[in-house]
Amino acid sequence: MYSFITILLLGLTILTGSIPLKTENVNHTKIVLDKIIDSVYTTKLDAKNYSDTANFILDRLPDWVLKSNVLNGISLLNKYKIDKRLNPLYHEADFNGDGNLDVALSIEQINTGKKGFAIIHGVTKEIYILGAGLKIKNGLSDDMGYVDIWKINRKKINEPGLEENTGTGEKGELILDLPSLQIEKSDLGGGQIYWDGKTYAYFHQTC
Repeated sequence: MYSFITILLLGLTILTGSIPLKTENVNHTKIVLDKIIDSVYTTKLDAKNYSDTANFILDRLPDWVLKSNVLNGISLLNKYKIDKRLNPLYHEADFNGDGNLDVALSIEQINTGKKGFAIIHGVTKEIYILGAGLKIKNGLSDDMGYVDIWKINRKKINEPGLEENTGTGEKGELILDLPSLQIEKSDLGGGQIYWDGKTYAYFHQTC
């Protein structure tokens, strides 16, 4: 004869219409068109394979950059490739003040592995290589691989540089009317990449 507990469990099963399934090993990663769009649990293989693809990079860039044909896949001018080591992958702002959005990309010089940035101007599609084998005006090096933080800076008055009278303000501050690209090394500091009216220059603030 069935025990009272067994009969009770059978009754609950009939009422609910289903038997619970084990979920310990369920992978909740959702994949659409070979791209991870949502992930609760991911395996090391998933993260490596998908994040290293060109589709991963190209799917995240602004449409106007992709339609401009300045990129050949994820390469730029056949000398540089987009470097996905920084977060976010790119920044968008009107860096040169012409009223159009520009895009800043983290790049790597293919032949040397040197890191830097490329700023592509909207409409004109002019490309400025900063680092990645080319030293930026007032820059410290032609390799910016040390940078692990980058963000848009919209401050008008920026703190003075390490050397006196290096800024445009009375006390050595850097006065900016346009957004700049703030680059840093964690726990050490950095400075600003900004448009000086003719080209991009670097203003070193801390080290």
